[in-house]
Amino acid sequence: MIAKSYTKKGFKIIKLYGWLLSYPMKYKGYLFLFMICGFLLSLYEMASPRFIQYLIDDVIPAKDTNKLMLLLGVLACIYFLQIAIVSIRKLLERIFVEKAVRDLQFSIINQLRRLGFSFYENHPAGGLLSLLNTEVAAVSNLYRNYFPELTEKMILLIVAFITMVAIHPGLCLIAIPCFLAYYLFGPRYERIATLLGLKSREYEKEFNKKMYDSISSLLELRAFRREEWNLSRLTETLQLQNDSLRVQFYNYYKRAAARGISISTGALAVFIYGSVLMHNKEISVGQFVAFTFYYFLFMRVLARITQMLIEQKIFMLQAETVYEFMTREPDVKEAQTYLSEIPDVRGEVEFVGVHFEYPGNRKVIQDFHLHIRPGERVALVGTSGNGKSTLIKLLSRFYDPQLGDILLDGVSIKELPFSHLRGAIGYVFQETYLFGTTVRENILFGKPSAAEDEIISAAKAANAHDFIMQLPSGYETAIGERGVKLSGGQKQRIAIARMFIKNPQIVVLDEATSALDNISELEVQKALYALLRGRTTIAVAHRLSTIADYDRIIVLEHGKIAESGTYDSLISKKGILYELANAHGGLE
Repeated sequence: MIAKSYTKKGFKIIKLYGWLLSYPMKYKGYLFLFMICGFLLSLYEMASPRFIQYLIDDVIPAKDTNKLMLLLGVLACIYFLQIAIVSIRKLLERIFVEKAVRDLQFSIINQLRRLGFSFYENHPAGGLLSLLNTEVAAVSNLYRNYFPELTEKMILLIVAFITMVAIHPGLCLIAIPCFLAYYLFGPRYERIATLLGLKSREYEKEFNKKMYDSISSLLELRAFRREEWNLSRLTETLQLQNDSLRVQFYNYYKRAAARGISISTGALAVFIYGSVLMHNKEISVGQFVAFTFYYFLFMRVLARITQMLIEQKIFMLQAETVYEFMTREPDVKEAQTYLSEIPDVRGEVEFVGVHFEYPGNRKVIQDFHLHIRPGERVALVGTSGNGKSTLIKLLSRFYDPQLGDILLDGVSIKELPFSHLRGAIGYVFQETYLFGTTVRENILFGKPSAAEDEIISAAKAANAHDFIMQLPSGYETAIGERGVKLSGGQKQRIAIARMFIKNPQIVVLDEATSALDNISELEVQKALYALLRGRTTIAVAHRLSTIADYDRIIVLEHGKIAESGTYDSLISKKGILYELANAHGGLE
């Protein structure tokens, strides 16, 4: 079982590495040149000590000024060439890392589009923002500092050690205990650093979520005088994060001090033994200087590799979060092969034996049957929790039922592309989401290619043109985040203008006027009457006066149809609708 567990883990790591490398490998030309530059820089680092050894042992004792000047000139040229290579390498790194990270961000955005509503209901927006920022930054660090550099550093470490052995095996033997001591100080501190790093990331995520909530709930915080409470919880999370970072720093300095002692001890041992060897003429001054250079190069590279491995553990865990998100399958999948689009949608809708329940076995819709004729206006009413809003979400495949099917013009909606299905349906919600841009752009949201006359016609049809023209810049007026500069009725009329310009054959109204005052509701109702003419309409309503003239009213109870008929016929029966009408202020 243990071997099987390790095998599974191994396969998972291989898949994770393969997925991570798939993005930069699209730009392997830049990556190859980057690696070449790294190889040349490593060659420079390895050759420099030997060059100095030759200078000390051969050139200077010979007192050959011409040769000395020539070698110093070559050294200067190599030095400036090294600066140029470093600059080119930085440029190549920036190009391929930015391109790879950009592709990853686009992939995440596309994945966000694919995932169903159930995912968003279980994952706060703050966490998703953290995914796009913090976790992607971790992947960027892997591309920038880990994958290419680790290979180079490992080669440099091995070559440096072999060169030290070649210069003097005994001197290298003196340094080995210090190498081991340096490394042995690592594992314990590395484990602590990894755990502290992960804890700090969790606090950062939590802070991002709470900060997002704070911005989104600013009105409620002020209305309930809860600013101090909000500040307190933000400060508490921030303090926990800072405490975690402080412990990380303490751990880092402890590790640095322990390793500093091992490096200094090793250098002292090399200096003492090297001095003895020079005194006994067993090595030259140049060899000793070169060995010392290689010793400090080895320790510096070892330190960098150790640091990279610590960071890599944290970054890989964050990258795994992105990988799990990217490999998550959506609950509602678009068919790989689907029927051709319905040429002219008539608006016939049929629910056939639909059964739906949310996670946790909460049954909402049970064996539901309903046929809606083209152009018919149908209202869904009932107490909260009986499945009204769920039904209209099922219609656009925001969710899929566990059993049964939904037909559009006789065709299963599962056999239609999302773009065609959702293009045939227009929604007006209770809380309309408007973007923080201009009125024009918000109306164009319904049809981006619409011409100027279409925009104005849609606004006029929605009874919105007059109030738009009274705004400071008319259609070019910026309306603030979520349309904060507009009243509730004005926002709903902008939403209706969107529907006019989209021109769907099926219109869904989800409590479209329940949050409005009587005057605003009257203006919106006028716009809705024009919008609904000749279109199939499905309305969810609590204000029964708004659906009294509908062709049919469906009363839902426990996810099933309890009553069906016109408003007057159901009221005369004195059943559930009659009780609902009385409960909402009496019959009108």
